[in-house]
Amino acid sequence: MRSELIVSSTILQRDPSAFFAFENARIARSAYNARYRTLSVRGSHIESICMTGVANPRRESSRDLTIDLSGYIVLPGLINVHDHLDFSIFPRVGRGPYPSWREWGADIHRFERSRIEECLRVSREIRLWWGGIRNLLCGVTTVSHHNPYVDEVFGVDFPTHVPREYGWAHSLGEVHRVEESFHQTPPHWPFVLHLAEGTDQASQREFDALERLLPLDSRTVMVHCVGLTPDQLSRAGRVGVGIVWCPSSNLFTLGKTLSRDQVTILPNLALGSDSPLSGTGDLLDEIRFAHDQIGIRAPLVYELVTLKAAHLLRLNSGQGSLQPGSRADLFVTRDQQFTPADTLVRLSWSNVDLVMKSGRIVLLSSALADRIPGELKEGLQQICVDGVNRLVRAPLAELWPQTFNALGRAPTITGRTLSLEADESYLDSSPVFLSALY
Repeated sequence: MRSELIVSSTILQRDPSAFFAFENARIARSAYNARYRTLSVRGSHIESICMTGVANPRRESSRDLTIDLSGYIVLPGLINVHDHLDFSIFPRVGRGPYPSWREWGADIHRFERSRIEECLRVSREIRLWWGGIRNLLCGVTTVSHHNPYVDEVFGVDFPTHVPREYGWAHSLGEVHRVEESFHQTPPHWPFVLHLAEGTDQASQREFDALERLLPLDSRTVMVHCVGLTPDQLSRAGRVGVGIVWCPSSNLFTLGKTLSRDQVTILPNLALGSDSPLSGTGDLLDEIRFAHDQIGIRAPLVYELVTLKAAHLLRLNSGQGSLQPGSRADLFVTRDQQFTPADTLVRLSWSNVDLVMKSGRIVLLSSALADRIPGELKEGLQQICVDGVNRLVRAPLAELWPQTFNALGRAPTITGRTLSLEADESYLDSSPVFLSALY
């Protein structure tokens, strides 16, 4: 797939001085409270969050746009600290539990080879794009990709932010690769690897081996850590090592995950979805799983996909919250008058009505489409997910036929069937919305 076609088909740069405001919605101020405020965006950043009815002194003209979000709540865009975007269209595979990821990998290549090879017929670049769309649909605006950064795909037009400031290795199965990559990673970047992804003795020994190999501190990010002993987890916590928790993936493949008490105590931990190969679904599914099945309190779950996630990935100040001066990454859902945290743990992807990335609307539901000025909808293309219509800022006109031709069928992401045959009655009559599909 020619990535330059993707970029040229969708890129619509916003004027950095352009201003608009969301009015009459509750704006999340923390996990515990949301207030009726006017949230103003200029260019790619939040300019102000003011009391409703208070004029913004920097509003410059009558051409500035206002959007009425009565009946909605605005939450910070979610941060998914662990995914493999190129596995986005794969099914969940395996017959676990297994003693470690090694046995899982061997088993699926033995018994699921045909399903794996079918998905691999779709090019990596296209699968990465579907991975971005998979995260976008559930309100994720930043996702950490555990594989090489792909410059030609992860540009400004990709559906989510994909941080490039990180070092990585797959696991300690590649000791020389781990050591080499760590020393090539700038000291202010996180270094990420799978560790102790198993319940066997070999997995348990990995933390001690890593301690001997590298200096461990908050820049070290270990994914899964199911095999760590209580003493090892305590040592990791004392030096501030980052831990990525993917509970549904762990329980599916290994039959075990970190306990509620461990998750509550560890200071530098965040929640990731893992890929559809092993995870229960998207990040909102993982949020509900952590809350409903593991018993993590809603305010902590909220922080595990916002502020704690931003801290673990060493993202720029302000990310993971809605604050003046921070990047305008947010999503919007119907307001049921719960706290932001209690709202979040009740959501599924079909409840996400609007997603904004860097001040640009990148997802929109039919329920909100008629409230949004036409110029903010330019470039959005329609898709139907399990019968639910969405507008997304993605090059579906290129992605769809190449994916369909490779698979011989419509793709699925997280078990949900995609289609381009959606109800168009809510779309603006302007040809800008339909030209990419017809």
